[in-house]
Amino acid sequence: LSTGTMAFSARCKAMEAAAPDEAPAVDAVTTKKASCTPTVVVRKAARPEAARCAELQLGVTLNVLEEGDGNTYPREKVIAHVVGRLPSGCVFESSEGKGQPPMEMLLGRNAIVPGMEIGLKELSLGALAEIHIPSQLGYGKGGVPRIVPPDSDLIFQVRLVEVDGKRLDSKPASASLPAALEEGNDEAKALRHPWWLSRVQRPAPSAFYLNFCRQTAKGKTPALLANARSVQRKAVADLKSLDVALADRPFIVTGMQQGWKAKDEWDFAWFQKHLGDKRQLVKWLGPVFTQQETLWENPVWEASVSEYIDYIRSLEEVDSECDDQNAAECPRLYLNGWPAFAQLPWLRNYVVPEAAAVADGGAASTNGAIEDLNGLLIRESDVLRESLLEGLTAKGSYQAPDKEEQRKRNETEDWELTKLFISPKGAVTRLHFDNGGAHAWLSQVRGRKMFVCFAPSDGPHLHPFQGDEGLPNGTWLDPLDPEALDRWPDAAKATPYVAVVEEGETIVAPQGWWHYAVSLDSSVTIMRNFYSTGNQQELIKRKDGGLAQAIGMHVLKKQPKLKNQPDSVINEIATKTVEKLRDTFIQNRPGNNAAAGNSAASAKGSSKGYVGAPSPVAPVIPSFRK
Repeated sequence: LSTGTMAFSARCKAMEAAAPDEAPAVDAVTTKKASCTPTVVVRKAARPEAARCAELQLGVTLNVLEEGDGNTYPREKVIAHVVGRLPSGCVFESSEGKGQPPMEMLLGRNAIVPGMEIGLKELSLGALAEIHIPSQLGYGKGGVPRIVPPDSDLIFQVRLVEVDGKRLDSKPASASLPAALEEGNDEAKALRHPWWLSRVQRPAPSAFYLNFCRQTAKGKTPALLANARSVQRKAVADLKSLDVALADRPFIVTGMQQGWKAKDEWDFAWFQKHLGDKRQLVKWLGPVFTQQETLWENPVWEASVSEYIDYIRSLEEVDSECDDQNAAECPRLYLNGWPAFAQLPWLRNYVVPEAAAVADGGAASTNGAIEDLNGLLIRESDVLRESLLEGLTAKGSYQAPDKEEQRKRNETEDWELTKLFISPKGAVTRLHFDNGGAHAWLSQVRGRKMFVCFAPSDGPHLHPFQGDEGLPNGTWLDPLDPEALDRWPDAAKATPYVAVVEEGETIVAPQGWWHYAVSLDSSVTIMRNFYSTGNQQELIKRKDGGLAQAIGMHVLKKQPKLKNQPDSVINEIATKTVEKLRDTFIQNRPGNNAAAGNSAASAKGSSKGYVGAPSPVAPVIPSFRK
């Protein structure tokens, strides 16, 4: 596979130099043909033994994995890290996995599901336990649409870190416990399935992964890609704050990682040393199409970063060729869309040039090659909100927020649009375009990925369905399916663009461009959604729409002259007020020119009218609160 994809990449580059606008990408996505791999032998971890089991009232059962202090039992409030699971083991909630603080749960106030309260009252400070809850004491007959089935029992793993105001003296060990492995055949390759993996029931191997195994990994060219076009490469030195809205197709940037500490330091050993104890959600397939599939169809696991990387290394050892006969036992779980830079500010220094200030936000990552207005738009929105609140409230009654806290909040919001992806070879990102009307760049810090892209105008030919925001930005079409033209016949009218993005390179997808990706190696990828002059109104209308509604309902409606006006009139006044102030901000930007200002009409025009969309993200996982 490595030899073949390197040749594929070289041929793409050669064609770009020869006739970039006319040449097909390749006549075949050639790769080294997989050798005959022995059947993988799996060594599964056993379930951790409970220190104590108890049957509680109304069918609730308790498995205590680690006892607490034995003295401090809750009466009013518990703060705990929580992992919520379906009976299949699939994760639907994880405080640590989502980078959140421990959950606060009030007892005796009908604030949490009854089964949880019954279990918590039997645990003392510091305990680690699983609470098994029958459906009638959980979400009942309604369940949670697409997340928890109707009449489903629940499993909550809890670690109590505070009880009625008393906290643990030291940080508790997090989540999983070590477990002995079952014996396997030492004469054959053995794949370790740790408990975090084996406890979740897996679907049959996905067709997306099997098509990769049987097509790209076998040196075959799927019919849909037979006449694919190549993606051009551009040196970072040749780009000067490019407005990506003016690009008519994706392109690859070389040298964008120059000056990144991540380029030199980020390998799997680094992640295990510095982030190994962080718990994350890993997925069956990305992205999750929340309007089309259920959580139990596309399950989620929870593991520490170190545990997940150990599993990737085990896959590399026993199934390096991605043999389809091993697909059932070698699932390619994907840690995608981790907002690590928002959650861990110290990581930001690794993905900006050394000479740049981290305070410049994620825009600094591109070495000035690409125009990125995210930070500017967020700061403008913040100042706009404060200006309106100060001007519309009674004199002397408005208290401005702390400037340092405001700065940190704005920086975090900016960095939430930069995310980390870690994956084994064969992990798939299904065909979609990004939410929010945003552009995207994806930079390969380690490993390579193959991308297949389609223009926004080809969207109707890709058999799209409705995504998260009500836009047709998802599809079941698999570009590697050898029968794609039979299953999705309209796709014959679409023009695919294919590229292998090498380690150190960055692919840029303008607003509304569809993209599919598959990892050709174990990979570390940085992704950022961003806005430029041409599509800035996509973010502005989202920010200003919410601001206008809040100003109308909470400020204008309380004014004596407006309190009897209908909501529609108040909303119109608020909207026009916000729009006028926003235009003033845009016109007064340093270095502003005609193209950068002039509000919605000119910005929409320069973005060619495409309705783009940040990558469909995992479902909003509900807490167990009512």
